[in-house]
Amino acid sequence: MMVVGGLVAARARSEELREASQAEAQIAKNRLLQSQIHPHVLFNALNGLAELVHKDPKAAEGAIRHLSDLLRRILVASEHVRLPLREERKIIADFLALEAIRLGSRLRVVWEWDEGLDSIELPPLLLQPLVENAIKHGIAPSIPGGDLVLRARAQEGAILLEVWNSGQPFPVHGSGNGIGVKNLRSRLALHFGNGARLSIGPSGTGTLACIRFEAIQVEFPHEVPEGPCS
Repeated sequence: MMVVGGLVAARARSEELREASQAEAQIAKNRLLQSQIHPHVLFNALNGLAELVHKDPKAAEGAIRHLSDLLRRILVASEHVRLPLREERKIIADFLALEAIRLGSRLRVVWEWDEGLDSIELPPLLLQPLVENAIKHGIAPSIPGGDLVLRARAQEGAILLEVWNSGQPFPVHGSGNGIGVKNLRSRLALHFGNGARLSIGPSGTGTLACIRFEAIQVEFPHEVPEGPCS
């Protein structure tokens, strides 16, 4: 009986170690994927600052403060597997403050954000790469600039996070295959499996990137009409 008991205990301990190892590997993979985003954000911001220093030193000083806030939030995000959605909104706001200094009136931002969803915890840095792509590929190349619409909404038990931009038309070939988008798809698969999906495509006069979460249980404050991500 002692031998059998010892074998059972050893097997249980082995199973615990295996599960702990898998959990640690998942956390490590998540942090690796997040870390791939950080230099990308930093380099783009620094390039913008380099241009601004010569054109408008005072604006550059303000931009440096925004960059400091952005980096601080990203460093905090890198230490967490999940954070409240409100933190994602703050990261995007800091990033857009930098881009607004660079693009001026050519960047027009509209928030259609249901703040009742802000307490939901999700992996950090989900929307930031989509916002960056919208500006880089859609708005910045357009001489008059364009509109950027950011949405967080509930619909029929699902959560939708959307980034819509006007500007340059949606490219038929090669869109959605950049490092940032591939990284994002990997992170969604890691955290949610088939419970979340990312779609990018033409919508009206612009381009819509949408992350739809099917498996998150939350009591929604209200429902909204169906949209292009439905």
